[in-house]
Parts: sequence; structure tokens; C-alpha cells
Amino acid sequence: MFRAAGRHAGLLLAIVPAACFVWFALQIATVANGGVLFESLPWIPDLGVSLALRLDGLALLFALLITGIGTMIVMYSGAYLHDHRQLGRFYAYLLIFMMAMLGLVLADDLIAMFVFWELTSIASYLLISFNHEKAESRRAALQALLITGGGGLALLAGLVLLGVAAESWQFSGLQADLVQAHALFPAIMLLILIGCFTKSAQFPFHLWLPNAMNAPTPVSAYLHSATMVKAGIYLLARLNPTLGGGVGWSTILITLGALTALLGAVLAIRQYDLKRMLAFTTVAVLGQLTMLIGTNTSYGLQAFVLYLVAHSFYKGALFMAVGAIDHSTGTRDIRRLGGLFALMPITAVAVGLAAFSNAGLPPFFGFIAKEFKYAGLIEMGAVGWTVTSVMVLTNALLVAAAGLIFFKTFFGPRGNWDGQPHEVSVFMWSGPLLLAIGGFGLGAWNQWPETWLVNTAVQATASGEVNVSLYLWGGITPAVLASVVTLGLGTFFYFQADAVRAFAKRLGAAWEFGGDLLWDRSLKRVFNLAGAVASLFQHGSLRLHMALMTLVVSISVLGGLLVMQAQPFDGTALSPISVPGVVGCLLALGGAAGAAFMPGRLALVASLGASGLGLALFFVSVNAPDVALTQLMVETLTVVFLAMVLRRMPGVPASGESSMAMNLWRGGVAVAFGLAVALLIMTAVSQPLPGDLADWFLANSLPGGFGSNVVNVILVDFRAVDTLGEILVVAIAALAASTLLGAGQAPVAKPRGLPEFGSMMLRQGMRPLATILLIVSLAILWRGHNLPGGGFIGGLVAATGFTLLVLTFGRGIQRGLSRLTPPTIIGLGLACATGAGFFGLVAGTSYMTGFWIELFGVKLGTPLLFDVGVFLTVFGSVMHMLRNLVGRTA
Repeated sequence: MFRAAGRHAGLLLAIVPAACFVWFALQIATVANGGVLFESLPWIPDLGVSLALRLDGLALLFALLITGIGTMIVMYSGAYLHDHRQLGRFYAYLLIFMMAMLGLVLADDLIAMFVFWELTSIASYLLISFNHEKAESRRAALQALLITGGGGLALLAGLVLLGVAAESWQFSGLQADLVQAHALFPAIMLLILIGCFTKSAQFPFHLWLPNAMNAPTPVSAYLHSATMVKAGIYLLARLNPTLGGGVGWSTILITLGALTALLGAVLAIRQYDLKRMLAFTTVAVLGQLTMLIGTNTSYGLQAFVLYLVAHSFYKGALFMAVGAIDHSTGTRDIRRLGGLFALMPITAVAVGLAAFSNAGLPPFFGFIAKEFKYAGLIEMGAVGWTVTSVMVLTNALLVAAAGLIFFKTFFGPRGNWDGQPHEVSVFMWSGPLLLAIGGFGLGAWNQWPETWLVNTAVQATASGEVNVSLYLWGGITPAVLASVVTLGLGTFFYFQADAVRAFAKRLGAAWEFGGDLLWDRSLKRVFNLAGAVASLFQHGSLRLHMALMTLVVSISVLGGLLVMQAQPFDGTALSPISVPGVVGCLLALGGAAGAAFMPGRLALVASLGASGLGLALFFVSVNAPDVALTQLMVETLTVVFLAMVLRRMPGVPASGESSMAMNLWRGGVAVAFGLAVALLIMTAVSQPLPGDLADWFLANSLPGGFGSNVVNVILVDFRAVDTLGEILVVAIAALAASTLLGAGQAPVAKPRGLPEFGSMMLRQGMRPLATILLIVSLAILWRGHNLPGGGFIGGLVAATGFTLLVLTFGRGIQRGLSRLTPPTIIGLGLACATGAGFFGLVAGTSYMTGFWIELFGVKLGTPLLFDVGVFLTVFGSVMHMLRNLVGRTA
């Protein structure tokens, strides 16, 4: 779409969030009257996980913010990044981010919510690292991903425990008394708080948020105002009725929230970069929102919702306006700005209105939020007054920061900027202006948001009924006095900004060591530790890797079987002993022992081949001729391929030339692994199977599939779709393996056969032998439906015959295959197998249903065509790998 629409793609893409916003807005009346919209789709039914979406007051408020501000961000991005060559990719990341946030706030299922939670982390990583050519962007993205991802693991554990304790996996089904009475409640609360704190940048996890400002300004505006950082706040509010109300919950949220708010405000006033200053003020506001949830008072929860909306409006406006200033002047350094009001009047108005709401001036929505915040804290008594004093200092610093952003930028002497600043395009100033005016309108006419938005959101956050009543003026109250002190102190800080900055920098000396520097050093130590641990295992020895892996698997399997007291087999179900079976087992064991102790590569290959032949003989003894034929052909081709590969490999010490102790060690590991696998398989097959599927296949093979070879009928008729998938895997694997086998070989104009096949008698006898094998393969293909055989076995037999020809007459067979290349044969085979299924559709039945005709008394059907496809696919796959292994033609 971006390629087709070009510069107008932003306007077209903005239709998506705008339409969502309109739909959510149409639901306001229903939700405000107490209604809840609910939709559920089965997702993982066996685990009880569904994509359950629930729209109540809290979810509706967040959904309106996400889609409304998202619409403005999409339009703003088109103007801000109009000349960026990866703008299309940016739109994709942004819309994925928006979708993830919507899913997060609407999800009623705990697991579904967590999936969207993690998707926001991934999408934010992509957005923060959008300018990936910059090292600071990559570092900030990785930091955000590691911190929020680590918190996500804690959250997942907490949600699983919550679901177990509550006996419900949906938010709407959680019961506070049941959860808080559970023995796991402390662990649940701490794990969920860790996840929420990392997402919403609470101390000490707040490092990533200021650094995320390295992302493009549209990302910062959306991240800070309506999405990522509000995800943790949303979950705290959503779970407050379930986990809140106790001393532990309130103490943690109020203490860490207040500490985060004060720290963010102190760090904000120290900054000269407007964008970084706004980032730290976001940290301060997030701390206050967390603190307000912890109060669990009537005014406190109302203040939470009010402050949430007010902050989304003014912070989105300020970030977009700062981006416009940077876009116009080329700088965000407040020391180089000034006198921009005459040059950018519309942007100035937007910044002024947003800054006034940020400072909490009447009649802005931020003023009402601040009044209710102080009232909610004072409701708590002595503890509330202590926290109020901290908040007065915090908000005074935020007032000073808002003043610096507005007055220092747009008034005073002309700044030292590059170029000629000018008012930005309508798509860059319309969003900030609308949000800023919205903050004014919601405050001046606060009855509307009280009735339609705030009330329902507060009720969804509170554990009991809350009487919601907004006002601009409630008389002379302690909260009003606290606001007056805040504004007075903030004004003083503004006029003494240099002294306040100097004092804040001295306070932040410890932060310079303990913040990003501590993160970098800690991350370096983690990487060093990981490298040291990895060096113990990543030693480059494939033999030792395999030995350790098989030993661990063997111990785990044997230990599990011992703990479960499994019965591997029933003596009454054993097959009778036969001479071929005993000989086959002895041959297999002898071959395996030879592979473990005999030196030399070729001896190893010969031993493995002997072991495979023994297994084939064993399959014959237990009346499994199809499996025996397949095993024989696979073993033959494996020996040939291994021998050819080993001929081209450089010399290495033979596997059997080590000390006797080492050989015994390897033999012991092999025996343990073999014993573990054998017991595991015997335990599995000894379990009773539900139903009578085997009896059904036996009874319907001849009347339904017109074949007496039940195995083949299953493969090409009853379960043909499964077989189609299997031969597709064979084809893909062969194409990939042939590339590796042919790598590093220079094209040969006239590839010849191997010198070992240079004997005249051998060359003369090879053609009739290969011809016989080809005829036998066709016979096996034809008879496979009623007697042992089939397309897979036939393809292997034909491939064996042609392998002998390739090894003997490399040059001649290459020329022959050039007329019909192996990839073409593979394609024909897959076409036959796939096309066989369409006959059933034409006949009005399901895909791959057998379609039969009788010709001269012989039943012919689509299963035969399917089997031919299997034959060609297997034959072409083997020949393609062999041709690349022998040599590529020029």
C-alpha cells in the first residue's frame, strides 16, 4: 500500500485507527450505562485458552486513547518522516504496536493478554531501533527489550499462579477473597508487580524509558502518551480489585511510585534536551499513577483516571510539538532555542496549552487531576500528608519543566539555531493542537467526561462502588492549598532554573554511577559470564557434544521411567523367537560394536551397514516385508553416500584409535542411550490405544481401498494427505542437502565415474544389473497395492540402480540426466501426487478420496497415480543429491 500511495499512505493508513476510534466511541453510551461487550473465540481449546475480548469502562478508556492518539501519530509520521526510505516499514511496525496494545487492554483471558503484552515489547524494540544505523538506538532498543522481557517472564509466572489460585483464567472471573486467601498470594503479587514495574518504568527499572527517546519522535510521542508505558499501569489498575486492598499492595505501590516520581522530576529538571526532559517527566507521572492506584481511596482512584487522560493528552501534544521544533530548527537543545513564537505560532499555542495542563493550571484537565490527587493522598491521614509533601516538590519541578519548555523556547531573545525556522505542515501541528485543546475542553466542560468515561473507568478499577463527581472549584480545601504551594514553588524553580539544575546535578552524581553506567557494566559482566560458561561446553568437539547430549537424555529417560515405575512390556505380548530374528539381532549388535571400537572411516561405514542389514533381517522375521525392503534400500544408499562423502573429507584421527578407556566410555554412553530409547519405545507401544483404528484399517483396506497391502493402502489412500506432506519434506530436504553436497566444487566439463569402478568386467556387468533393478522397481511400484512394495520402496530401488550407473559411468549418465534433470523429476512427482487428489473433488467427494475405474478387469485408481508421484519424488531426490555429490557439470 505504501508503494502505491506514496506520500499519501499516512492518510490512508490513518483510516484504520480512525475507524476503530469511531467504533469505540459509538460504544460509550452502552458502557456508560453499565453494559459490557464480550466476544470469545476458541484459541487453544485443549488448554482452555480463548481469545476472549471484553470491553468495560477501563478497556474502553484505553482503547479510545490508543486509537485516537494513534490516528494522529500515523498522520504525523507521514510528515515527520516523509523523506525516510524505510517509511513503509515504520508504518508496519507502528500498526503492529497499535494492534498489540489494543489486544492487551481488550483481552479478558490471562494468557491471551500476556501474548499481546510480549508483542508490545517486540514491536517497541523494532520501533526504538528503527534508526538501527545509530549505536545509541540499538543500545536503547536492546535495553528496553531485556528489561521488559525479563519482567515479562516474571509476569508469566505470576499469571499462571494467579490462574491456579483463582481457579479462573479470565480477568472477569477473578475473585479477590479466593486469591488473597491463597498461600501463593505473596508470590503472585510480587511477580505481577515486577512485570508491571518493568513495563511502566518504575524504580529501579526506569532506565530504559528515557533512553527510548532515541526512537523517532512519533514513536516517543505514542510510547509515552498512550501505549507501551501505560501497559503496566493498565494491568495494575485491572488487577487492583483482585490484588489490592491490603497493606502490602498499597505500601509497595505508594513507596515505589512516589520514589519514581521524585526521581523522574529531579532528573527532568537537569536536562537541556527537550525530548529527554519530557521523557523524564513521563517517568515522574508514571510513578504518580502507580502511587494513586495504591491509595485505593475514592479521590485517589478518580485522580488516577483523570491524571491518566490528562497526561496522555498533554504528553502526546508536547512530544509531537518538540518533534516539530526539532524538524524546523534542527535542534532540541533549550539553550539554543528562543523567540520562536513569531515563527511557529500554531505550534507555540499547542505547546502553551499542553504545558499549562502539565503544570496543573485551571481550567485544564490537568488541574482537576492534581486537585483530586492531593485530595486522595490527604484522605490517607499522616502517611498521606507525608506523601503529599513529596508530591508537592515533585509537581513543582514538573511545573518548572513545563515553563522552561514553553517560555524558554518561544519567548525571549532569538535562539542560536541553524537555518530559518518556519511553521510546520498541517499534519505536524494539527495533532498537537487537537490534543492540547482537548485537555482544555475536558477540564472546562468536565461533566461530559465524568458521565461518559471517568465514572465507568473508576468503577472498573475500584474494589467497591465509588461516587464519582468532578469539579473545577470545590472551595478552600487542603488540596487547593497544596496546589497553590506547588504553583508557587514551581514558579520559584522556574526563575531559579540554573541554580536548581546545579543542585539537581549534585544530587544526581550518584545516579551517574548507578544508572546507565551500572547497567552497562552489569550487562558486560553477564556477557562475560555467559562466555565463560559457554566455553566449557562449546569446545568444538562434535564427539564430546554428542556424548554429553545422549548421556543427559539417557539419564533423564531412564530416571523418568524409574520414577514412574513404568512397565516396558508384557511377557505375553512378545513375539516367538526365530532363527532369522536372532541372526538379525546379532548382526545388528555386532555392527554397532564394530562401529564403536573398529578404527578407520570405511570400517565405521561398513559396521553401520552391517547393523542396518541386521535390522532388515529382523523386520523380515516379524513379518514386516515393507519395512524390511525400505530398511535395506535406505541402508544401501546410506553406505554409498557416506563412503563418497568420506572420500572427499580431509584426514582426521580414526574414531577407534583412542585409548581403551575412551572406547569403553563411548561404548557405555552408546549402550545407555540404546537402552533408554528401547525402553521408552517399548513402554509407549505397550500402552493401550483408544478405539479400534487398526481393526478398521484391516476391515476396510480391501473393500474400501481395493488393496490387500494394508500399509500401502493407508499411505496412498486413507492417509494420503499425510504422505503428501512427508514427500514434500523429502523433496525440500533433498534440495537443501544437494546444495551443501555440491558446495565448493568447481564445475566439471566432463564428470567421470569413480576410479574404483574402472574394471572392464564391472563396467560391462553394471548396465544389465541396473536395468534389472529398474524393472524390479517398476514391478514393486505396480504390485505395492496388494503385495509388499509401493512407490517409496520402488523409488529407492530405482535410485539404487541409477546410483550404480552414476558411479560407473559418471560422464554418460550426467548427459542423460541433463535432458530431464532431477529437480524436474521431483516437480513431476509432486505434481502427480497433488493432482491425484483433485479427482476426488471432481467426483464430488473430499480431497484425496480415491477415484477408481475398471479397465479389462483391472482396478485402476488415483492411489496408483499418487504412488507414481511418490516414486518420482523419491527417485528425483536421491538422484539430485547424488549428482551434486559426484560433480557438477559446467
